[in-house]
Amino acid sequence: LNGVPQISTLDGWWAEGYTGYNGWAIPLAPENSDVDAVDVENLFTLLENEVVPAFYDRDAAGIPRRWTAMMKHAIRTAGERFTAGRMVQQYVRDYYLPAASGVLPDDDPPAG
Repeated sequence: LNGVPQISTLDGWWAEGYTGYNGWAIPLAPENSDVDAVDVENLFTLLENEVVPAFYDRDAAGIPRRWTAMMKHAIRTAGERFTAGRMVQQYVRDYYLPAASGVLPDDDPPAG
């Protein structure tokens, strides 16, 4: 919600949160590769070719339009998908109400 475009590998929350407009995805390393080395190379490539230019590319008024657009998308995505309010609503709908009526969820205990 702080408006900072993210950059990460597509695992964890970023696999759900990445839209292509709210930050950058570091491609996953191929199997049987040196994951750290591949991630570092991909990170620096993204920084050099996409992230830094988006931040420093300014219009005549000095505004980084691409960066600002990504910030707005980051806020929108986080506000829609990753708030405590959304989480509580989902837990009530998917877990608490069914449990109160004696129905256990399919993933009891939760797998993920």
